[in-house]
Amino acid sequence: MQNNKQFIDSFLKALKFTKNLSSFVENLKNMQVIDNNRVIRNNFVKVCDSVGIANIIKIPNGFKNHILWNFAHAVVTQNILVYQMSGLPYTLPEEFVAAYRKGTFPTEIPNPQKELYQVIALAEKAEEQLNKDIREMIFDDYKPYETSFGVTLKSFNEALQFNNIHAGMHLGYAMAIRKALGY
Repeated sequence: MQNNKQFIDSFLKALKFTKNLSSFVENLKNMQVIDNNRVIRNNFVKVCDSVGIANIIKIPNGFKNHILWNFAHAVVTQNILVYQMSGLPYTLPEEFVAAYRKGTFPTEIPNPQKELYQVIALAEKAEEQLNKDIREMIFDDYKPYETSFGVTLKSFNEALQFNNIHAGMHLGYAMAIRKALGY
């Protein structure tokens, strides 16, 4: 009887270790995805710097939005894909999400410098919170979501990975706008 109990205890410890190890490995993968997202965000900042403040809100012929909108939209979409679809509240202000979510278009921005600083600050704050929430493993109830790419996201991890595809696409739009503006 003692051998069975020892075996069961050892088995349960090994199972717990395996689950923890699996979570640890998944967290490492997520951190790499977040690092890649940071590279995309830094490239958005470089694009903004390369055209100057006055031009980040210009919409060239053939485009529906501007560089700043693409940057802010990428920040908002990550929050929607990761938090909203996990049944959690946004980590961004509701009015910011409402202004830059899918289906929105740029509105007049009286102070583009201030808006850019806000986008950068909110992106950094959202990344810090996401890192904390990943460590605490709060993402356990994900509602499947079909993207406009036709990809169905079924988990937090899939959403986090897909987000970089989406953000990279909008960085590409921002780079195309920069080129259309003559930079």
